[in-house]
Amino acid sequence: MLQAFAGFIPWILFWSLSGSGFWTAALLGGLAAAAGLVFLRYRAQRTFMIMEGVTLGYFAVHAGVTLGLGSPLLKTCGPLVNNLVLAAMAFGSLALRSPFTYQYARQDWDPAYWQDPGFIRINRQLTAFWGGIFLANAGSGALAVWALPGPGLLHGLFAWVLPNLALLAGIAGSAWYPGHAARKAAQALLDQWDPHPWPAPAFPARPQGATEHDVIVVGAGIGGLAAAALLAGRGLKVAVFDQHYLAGGFCTSWERRVRPVPAGADPAERWRYVFDAGVHDVSGLGERGGLRSLLRLLGLEAAIQWLRNDQEYFLGPERFQVPRDAEAFARRLGERFPAEAGGIRAFFAEMLLVYRELYAGMEQNGGAPGPPRTVADLLAYPRTCPHAYRWAPRPFQAMVDAYVTDPQLKALLGILTGYLADEPGVLTVGDMAPVFGYHFDGGFYPAGGSQALPDALVADIQRHGGAVHLRAPVRRIVLEAGRAAGVELKDGTVHRARALVSNADARRTFLELVGREHLPPDFARELEALRPSASAFAVFLGLDLVPALSPIVMLDDLGITIPSRVDPSLAPPGHACVTLLRLIPQRDAAEWDRAAPGYDQRKRDFADRMIRAAEAVIPGLARHITYREEGTPASFARYAWSSGGCIYGPAAGQRRLTVKSPVPNLYVTGSAVLGAGVEAAAIAGILTANAIHPG
Repeated sequence: MLQAFAGFIPWILFWSLSGSGFWTAALLGGLAAAAGLVFLRYRAQRTFMIMEGVTLGYFAVHAGVTLGLGSPLLKTCGPLVNNLVLAAMAFGSLALRSPFTYQYARQDWDPAYWQDPGFIRINRQLTAFWGGIFLANAGSGALAVWALPGPGLLHGLFAWVLPNLALLAGIAGSAWYPGHAARKAAQALLDQWDPHPWPAPAFPARPQGATEHDVIVVGAGIGGLAAAALLAGRGLKVAVFDQHYLAGGFCTSWERRVRPVPAGADPAERWRYVFDAGVHDVSGLGERGGLRSLLRLLGLEAAIQWLRNDQEYFLGPERFQVPRDAEAFARRLGERFPAEAGGIRAFFAEMLLVYRELYAGMEQNGGAPGPPRTVADLLAYPRTCPHAYRWAPRPFQAMVDAYVTDPQLKALLGILTGYLADEPGVLTVGDMAPVFGYHFDGGFYPAGGSQALPDALVADIQRHGGAVHLRAPVRRIVLEAGRAAGVELKDGTVHRARALVSNADARRTFLELVGREHLPPDFARELEALRPSASAFAVFLGLDLVPALSPIVMLDDLGITIPSRVDPSLAPPGHACVTLLRLIPQRDAAEWDRAAPGYDQRKRDFADRMIRAAEAVIPGLARHITYREEGTPASFARYAWSSGGCIYGPAAGQRRLTVKSPVPNLYVTGSAVLGAGVEAAAIAGILTANAIHPG
């Protein structure tokens, strides 16, 4: 309002002098002040303010009528007309979608705030508030002109005293209201991120019985194991239960030993191949990455050897090898698309700023990147993290479109959307910026296979007195007085705990393990409407050759991973482990029914087509297969206990669940909270552990 106060200077000068009877000085002084404001504003800022323009025009007319024509009309009716003009200015600026207070606020506030919906809304409210004051003053002036004409106490009261008091009240309210409204809106947003205000449970003494725990985790995916390891390290008694025979969820690997087929081979010999269920490329291992933060919190940075991956893309007949350095990648793209070189550099520079700012608040969030958690920090966010603030909520495709135009280039920049969804259009910049961490900080593979990460977390849980139970499916979550109190396993055993964490499929957790009847109706409907993400069809191949490709290959809609290219110990010398992966939209995933007639033949036919497609870059692939196994959406549903065999949790583009559920003492972690990927799961695990028992 300091800037807006400058716009009132001509009026203040006019009211002060005319109220004392100096009409000539009042009009000429007001006119000169208005002209000076318009001139100085335009000269310094090339800006035209609606209020100052209207003020200049009005005083020019007033001076012409009063001084030029000698008419007393505007002098007599001034208390009414002055305020009607100001009211018309205020409501007119609203109609033009340029509230006059917004114009002034832009002078005082960082440009990062200008397009904020709350910033615009507050200025609309302020402009309407001032319009109301001007209308009220016009009413008061009408009384002074027609009901109480001439000099006198009541005339002065309604003509000058009450209007000026209203203006003072407007100035005071305008100084107070923006901060109040902004703080209230920020608190509402914080409440939206934590909509279930039940208190975290207390842990007064370590439970002693074999079936008594501080914390039970349902599901041994990376999010659940991360939360369990952190809480176990903080002194809590933790138990993890999972229906699979391997810990890790989609971050698992297994070996197959195959008898050699060449003539003369030793019948006792076996070829050993190691395959991964789904994780082949891991982000978040940069200095401020989410996975790096988890390993650092647990003291496990040296527990796993991380090997740098390389990627290459095939777009039709064109092969594009991705440099490890993001600047080199941008240069390579610029060489391939010279007309777009400037836009490419600008895109990567902006995305890097977004990426770094998204990870800026880790120390304040207990090691987990994320948005601010206090009102003050949230209000400062547009200024402290302007690039993330500007872009994170916007569609990723909109950012790409803002910098480049070539369709093939856009396809290259968006090729990693397949790491998160089969519908790129639903992904935001905030979703994709961490994925660009593969270009900025690298993608990695754990030596020995993806099982190395969950195994390290399991060992850490056990080292701190916790337990991880595999082949131990949970039948239901036990509730007492509406609060989560434990779990009943499939064998009937009941384990109790003060806090429960679900890393299992969100829909199944609440609609099956808890039961719809125990949920708030709105939340139950939200869960029922929660769409699962895409599933996948995978073909696991042992080969008696090593393809001359990078470990990560994108071939149209087919992903080809060759982890033995980065870790040769996963296959026999001269051999390779290869996985072919194709996303299956959820609408098609239900067609893969293990009990349906012809399931096995259909599975083999689908895999044959994928193998033929891969032969475009691995010539003669079919002739070199020494081992083959297929995984369908039904396989993912079976081993991961996921709705429709989804591999990314709930589909992107929907509102995600919060760490605290509406069921007291029941927490959620994993993909339902932050989306797909090992890094996202690790961050979700940190957030969940911090919500239960901060370190």
